[in-house]
This record gives sequence, C-alpha cells and structure tokens, in this order.
Amino acid sequence: MIFLLVVAAIGTAIFAFINGFGAWLVSRRKPWIAVLFLLAAALLAVAFGGLVGFFPYTRILLGFGLGLAWLASFLNAHIVLGNVVWRYHVIRGILAIAIYVIADFGLG
Repeated sequence: MIFLLVVAAIGTAIFAFINGFGAWLVSRRKPWIAVLFLLAAALLAVAFGGLVGFFPYTRILLGFGLGLAWLASFLNAHIVLGNVVWRYHVIRGILAIAIYVIADFGLG
C-alpha cells in the first residue's frame, strides 16, 4: 500500500512540474491557458501533500488536478500550437487515469 502511494506521489509530482513548466511556456501567448496550467499544478501539489500525509479530500483534488492538467494540455495544443497530436493526449490521459487508480488503491 505504501508502495502504491509512493508511485502515485511521484507521478503526481511529475505532472505538477510539467504543468508549472507549461504555464511558464505559454504565459506570454495565452495567459488564460497559463492560469489553467498553474491551477492544475497547484491542485496536484496539494494532492501530492495529501498522498504523502493525511488529507481527507486527496482523491477529489487529485482527480480535478489530473483532469485539468489534461484539459490545459489539450487546449494548449489546439489553440496555441494549432496541432493536436491525439496519441500524445491519449497517452497523457491514460497516465492520469493510471495515477488516479494507483492512488485510489493506495489510499484504500
């Protein structure tokens, strides 16, 4: 059970870092997409704390953070870059679902 929480926490931290970096990259082009990236990173950072310690709303924060991370990435690809490569977004969605399921099993 601890191993599952460690794996989910590492995945959550990686997603949070990627979203923080994404916010920095898109901040000058579309600030509202940067806000989505930052909001996702903040939710994931709090969810990371909930996975490491005890927080009763960890599942909700993790789910919203991962969903918002996927949405911000998709909007960035669609609006800012103008090129959606679906396989990357499907892989990102599958990883987000996997992190959530692993965290759910780890939390019991």
